[in-house]
Amino acid sequence: MILIALALAAGQPAESPQHFIGRIYAGYRQRDYNPLDRLDRLFAPELAAAIRTDRRLAKVEVGYLDGDPLCDCQDYQRISARVQSLSRPTARSASARVHVTLGPREANDVRLSLVLTRAGWRIADVGSADSPSLLRALRKANRAAAAR
Repeated sequence: MILIALALAAGQPAESPQHFIGRIYAGYRQRDYNPLDRLDRLFAPELAAAIRTDRRLAKVEVGYLDGDPLCDCQDYQRISARVQSLSRPTARSASARVHVTLGPREANDVRLSLVLTRAGWRIADVGSADSPSLLRALRKANRAAAAR
């Protein structure tokens, strides 16, 4: 019986990229939701490590990451998100453009690059109008902070 359950679980399809993105942004319905408190559940290992390094190097100061990269914002009243486009996912990657509404008068567009890990889909990089690659920006800022 246990072997059958394990075999069935192993054959279950992975969550779709669209569903993963929807689940991420649904979290904003909770008061005090912060995706940066869920690094390993939302971000690919390389991006999660860069975020941790940014925090460590900043010590008590604010590091490079001074806001929420998934809404490209610092403060918001209420977030809602809509996937505007989703690339045809390959077996291991996908990308999406997400329109994030922050309140009655403000909205941002973010680009999410996703990778499929053993744990499921994770965010490998985030892009916005101001920063085409969060991962590259964090690496650069981390190198500069480590050199000080």
